[in-house]
Amino acid sequence: MKVYYHLVIFFFTFALSAQEISVDSLKRITTSSNDAFVVAKAHLELAKRYERIDLKEGKDYALKAFEYKSNDSLLAETNNQLGRFQFFASHLDSAAYYFENTKQLLQKLKDDKRVAIVNISLGAIQLRQGDYNKTISTLTESAQFFEKTNDSINAAKCYSNIASAFAELELFPKAIEYSEKALEIFEKLDQTQFRLITLPNLATQHYKNGDTLKAIDYNAKAEALATKLNDKRSLSMIYNNLGDLYLNKDSDLAKQYLEKTIQLKNELNLKSGIEIAQSNLGYVHLKKGNYRTAVSYFSKAAEKVKGKQLVFVYNNLSDAYKGLGNLDQALFFSEKSSRLNDSILNSENQKNFMEVQTKYETEKKEKEILQLKTENLQANYKRKQNRNLLIAALSALVFTVVLIYVLQKNAKRKRIIMEQNLTIQEQDFNQLLKSKELEGIDAILDAQEQERSKMAADLHDNLGSKVATLKLYLESYEDKDDFSSYYNKLKTLMNDTYNEIRSISKNKNFGAEINKGLIPSTKAIAKQISDTKKLNIKVHNIDVNKRIENTLEIQIFRIIQELLTNIIKHANATEAIIQFSEQNNILTIMVEDNGKGFNMQSSKTGIGLINIEQRIEKMDGEFVIDSSAGNGTTVILNIPL
Repeated sequence: MKVYYHLVIFFFTFALSAQEISVDSLKRITTSSNDAFVVAKAHLELAKRYERIDLKEGKDYALKAFEYKSNDSLLAETNNQLGRFQFFASHLDSAAYYFENTKQLLQKLKDDKRVAIVNISLGAIQLRQGDYNKTISTLTESAQFFEKTNDSINAAKCYSNIASAFAELELFPKAIEYSEKALEIFEKLDQTQFRLITLPNLATQHYKNGDTLKAIDYNAKAEALATKLNDKRSLSMIYNNLGDLYLNKDSDLAKQYLEKTIQLKNELNLKSGIEIAQSNLGYVHLKKGNYRTAVSYFSKAAEKVKGKQLVFVYNNLSDAYKGLGNLDQALFFSEKSSRLNDSILNSENQKNFMEVQTKYETEKKEKEILQLKTENLQANYKRKQNRNLLIAALSALVFTVVLIYVLQKNAKRKRIIMEQNLTIQEQDFNQLLKSKELEGIDAILDAQEQERSKMAADLHDNLGSKVATLKLYLESYEDKDDFSSYYNKLKTLMNDTYNEIRSISKNKNFGAEINKGLIPSTKAIAKQISDTKKLNIKVHNIDVNKRIENTLEIQIFRIIQELLTNIIKHANATEAIIQFSEQNNILTIMVEDNGKGFNMQSSKTGIGLINIEQRIEKMDGEFVIDSSAGNGTTVILNIPL
């Protein structure tokens, strides 16, 4: 009797935020939200929740999610979920259709990993359809992808389904090898749900390989795990396996397990696998001699099973019809069983299966050899690298010793040179001291000379103008009728001249005091000169309104004094005008007379004009003279304030 092989189906899932939301909350979202995408996600999550509770209701939710087609990723997951429901309902062609749609959408999104995961589902369908050649080819390809990307959990899912294909081919040792590889990974990664799927497979494979004790042990572990998780779908499969285990040992116990299987599958509306339980129940009734009941169960199973399972159903139908005495039907099903079995297990198919597997194993071995070669190359490279590092270290050590020797030698030479330089610098310093002493003496002499020059200039500027005025008074004496008035003015001027001499002798300020400001002081000296009746001086202030800094006023006043002295001494003028103006912080002073003037090209410059030029230069100002013989003289001063 053929046992039901628990086919492992692993599908990828799309992680939705709704996973943490209760079923009631998800249902409220589907009726209250105006966002079509959010509603579709909620329907899809409800479909997943109902997958293990009620397949029909879960499928309805998936179809509602399927109506939203504006997001390829969500549409791919919806197709995948519908494929699952079709698979569990044993509608294998429809399941394949939805999985192929999923695959195309993921290829469009260039999601190679999830394409490989969907191939696991397609491989499971091919396994259930009895196309073992395609099954091994599809799953081996996916396993290679996951091995390359170090995705051990999905590789383990492939191993588990490949094991089921080998079991269908009755290559049980190979099936056990792949199942144990998968189980080891699931246990290591604590994947409880996947362990629950793999344990019953191993139980069946050990049973068919002749090890009943291991089969019972693996089934017991699976039953305990499924009960703990309240996983009715897994329990239905485990009960079916246990029923098969006891078919030939305790038919009554086998019958109880198989009836539990059918009950759970009906509760879950789960059509997938129910045909195997029906086939096994048919076998129980066949052993008890209930041939008509046996034929009824076998006929139902024959409508759904394929591959090797169908071979065994045909064999059992043949035996049941023999029991009923219907030899024609018995022969008919016996021949169908033989033909189907030959087509499945013919040498060409076996060859194809083994070629695919051999190719996979060969590639794996080649990969291991390549890895070993790579490791050897890396070891050799490290040895060469270490040798090169040692040579480099020794070279560096030798170079360092030589460098230290050279540096010490250079340091000694530099020390000698430095000592010589210090001696030279000491000599230079002594020479510098002597030079500085000489420069100091020169500076003292120069200062004394400058002081003499300054005193001479001050005597010329201040006393010169007063003495020139005295000269005018004396020259006009004969014209004065009122001697007493004339005498008082002369006396006043003499007193001023005397006080000026006293001031100079006491090293005080060599200029006249101009505490009242530049322009008022200029007007005062102009009046003093005008009173001689020899020279009439007018002073005009155009737009100078602010007080000028005192030291600058003194310097400017000295220049005006010098210009007036020159007019008195040289110009023979009867009138003069002094004009003040200011623009853009530049003080402009124009001194104009109606004297005889002079030829600027042929006349020599006197000490007075030289003093004026020097003073203007120190103030960063401009000094302009415009004169010609017989046309008077105009002097313009531009001084920054």
